[in-house]
Amino acid sequence: MTNLGFGVMLFVILGYVQYSWIYEPVDGIGYEFKSKWSYISVSVFLGVLVGYFITTGLYQAY
Repeated sequence: MTNLGFGVMLFVILGYVQYSWIYEPVDGIGYEFKSKWSYISVSVFLGVLVGYFITTGLYQAY
């Protein structure tokens, strides 16, 4: 159940990262990326973690 909670929290953070890049790229309330590669690497890293935590959380819960 803990992994599922972590997965949901990281999913919210991933959504915040996507919002920062798409809707508020300059001077927004979101995180400001230095380059396109930093955005891609953070998105991929968070996506992999979200997938891992949600799948292991669902596996352990049921």
